[in-house]
Amino acid sequence: MTTYVRAFAVTLVALLSVVLLATPAPAAAPERGAAATADAPAGARLLACRRSPTIDQRAAVVGTWMRPLPAGRRLAVRIDLWQRTPGTRWTPRADVPGLGAWTSPSDALLGSRPGDVFKYHQAVGRLLAPAAYRFHVAFRWSDAAGAVVRETALTTGVCRQPDLRPDLVLVSVSAMPAPPANGLVRYAVLVGNEGRGPVAHAVLAAAFPGETGPASHLRTIGRLAPGETTVVTFTGPGCAVGEQPASFAVDPSNAVDEVDETNDGLVASCPAP
Repeated sequence: MTTYVRAFAVTLVALLSVVLLATPAPAAAPERGAAATADAPAGARLLACRRSPTIDQRAAVVGTWMRPLPAGRRLAVRIDLWQRTPGTRWTPRADVPGLGAWTSPSDALLGSRPGDVFKYHQAVGRLLAPAAYRFHVAFRWSDAAGAVVRETALTTGVCRQPDLRPDLVLVSVSAMPAPPANGLVRYAVLVGNEGRGPVAHAVLAAAFPGETGPASHLRTIGRLAPGETTVVTFTGPGCAVGEQPASFAVDPSNAVDEVDETNDGLVASCPAP
């Protein structure tokens, strides 16, 4: 078992431990339709919606319960997860093990007594972001011969998963002769973080006119909170006529997991010294 699988398993176990120890509400209000009342025979609700910048830490947990009916003492529940990404409609997830199948109590006698309650929890991890999720829960009551006497379904509230990763952006670069006039130019690069998560110790690389090969002039950027900007300066050769201007790239080695990796470069428009 790999390290990240073990870590994810521990995360889900801890998450389920919290929700299983919590006192469940008597019923959940479906997103559409009337809310289930306290004396309803079944209920479902979203118990947890764990958000994270990393996919291995994102999870949603649903809690369900159902009581036996006088004519239907055999109980079964089926849970489906629906997903919607920006610009799309709700669609069912068919790739999650354990979902979409009817589950009955492991205790064969559960449901044979009027006061019995069948409680079932389901956790789903590795949720994509940005996206929204909700559980659709179906309940089935059968008689002793296996004939279905009643079915009903509820939909939970929505678990919204925003993309919490940072997004480093090179906003602008300005260039002016560096004093004293020795043929060098001072470049001021404005770096911003347009994502939802902070970033620290990102690298900004510069390649000056006349240089070939990978950019070798590096600066380390301090912590950038969401929406924050900072100015990083370099001093190097200016542009000659027909020469390639200075260029800059933030996080050139892709060490930072970003929302968008295509906005990390910028070419200067610098004056000749």
